[in-house]
Amino acid sequence: MFLASCACLLAGTTCIGKQTKQQSLRFVVISDTHFGSDRGDGATVKVPRALKNLLGKASQADAVFVVGDLTNRGTPEEYDLLISVFSDRTNIPEGVPVYFMGGFNHDKSAANDYEIYRDKVKQPLNQYIEIKGYPFITLTEGGSSHTAQDQIAPAVNAEAQRFLSEKLAEASRKYPGKPVFVFVHVPPLNTCYGSREVDGWGTDLLLPVLNRYPQAVVFSGHSHFPLGDPRSIHQGKFTSVNDGSLNYSEVEPGVVSEGIHPERFENINEGLIVNVDRNGTIEMERWDTYRNEEILPRWHVEAPHDGTRFVYANRNGLPAPVFAEGAKPEVARVTNDSITVSFPQAADNEVVHHYLIEIRDSGRVMASYSKFSQFYLNSRMPAKLTVGFAGLPAGKKFEIQVKAVDSYGNLSTPIVSK
Repeated sequence: MFLASCACLLAGTTCIGKQTKQQSLRFVVISDTHFGSDRGDGATVKVPRALKNLLGKASQADAVFVVGDLTNRGTPEEYDLLISVFSDRTNIPEGVPVYFMGGFNHDKSAANDYEIYRDKVKQPLNQYIEIKGYPFITLTEGGSSHTAQDQIAPAVNAEAQRFLSEKLAEASRKYPGKPVFVFVHVPPLNTCYGSREVDGWGTDLLLPVLNRYPQAVVFSGHSHFPLGDPRSIHQGKFTSVNDGSLNYSEVEPGVVSEGIHPERFENINEGLIVNVDRNGTIEMERWDTYRNEEILPRWHVEAPHDGTRFVYANRNGLPAPVFAEGAKPEVARVTNDSITVSFPQAADNEVVHHYLIEIRDSGRVMASYSKFSQFYLNSRMPAKLTVGFAGLPAGKKFEIQVKAVDSYGNLSTPIVSK
């Protein structure tokens, strides 16, 4: 049902699509649909809306890739919801194939069990596809951390490693100078946003293979970290891309006082449209599918795909954020020992990630708070933020300092209350 436009479905792990050399290419990448989850509007509302928004642009996509955590608990009923949505031609136009990958932590109903996945999705765990003269590799693996955790799904992991090694070698021989698109749910360790060891979402399981191929362009999900963060694309030994989440967002732990789920995180649904021109240069469109808004700027991965034009390598985010001239925190006392602090958003060459707010008395920090900027709300991002502080010494007048912090940790000059 999902592979209707493929020329054939081979035994084992390979599907070969019809090639048309030297044509431009366009495909959609989404992940973390979590059918069965009721966060916000729920997956049966969020996913159709996202598909219509992503596939309703000017040019029809050549394929859709759904990169893991298809369901919330891996039950037959959740897979039935998934199949119902992706079989609906009002969501997926006729002739657009959909390729699925398993996510080890949600798409198995029990340890090492992908039987329901295989029975319902009816696709191999690993696939090799050729579309318009470009190679694609999709993988299902069970890594969850930098330890690779072979004990979780040793057979699945071993097969994913073998398959990736074999197919990357084959694709690089057959398509020299072209990108090889790789899709796997868990991000390669210490590459794109969400994959650092301290984040807890990356794995080194496939790195020994990927590090040998600068032409590899790897798409992953798993972390739910927002796509608007500039660290969502990374280039080191290869290109690694965080594709966001279609269900809800999280941010890295220990950075903002709100925790990993800042305000309105349930309404952050994101995906990618990837365009490849006739010269092999890749342009990636980031989309907020909840609001049907593009997140700018677009990313460009330029040919030749040999590592010599990695413009997203070794970035430091400079210059630091800047507040508008004359900006000041506004302070109101709510009770004798509590206040609210309001302040305008700062500007940055990419995004302001969060703010550090300090309550000071004669230079001594009495209280502090770190607040997410809510850049993931895009056009609905508030122009001003407010934080409340309670339990302060009664009746005192405090100095308030606010600093803006970008995604790379660069701090603005503070604005200070009068």
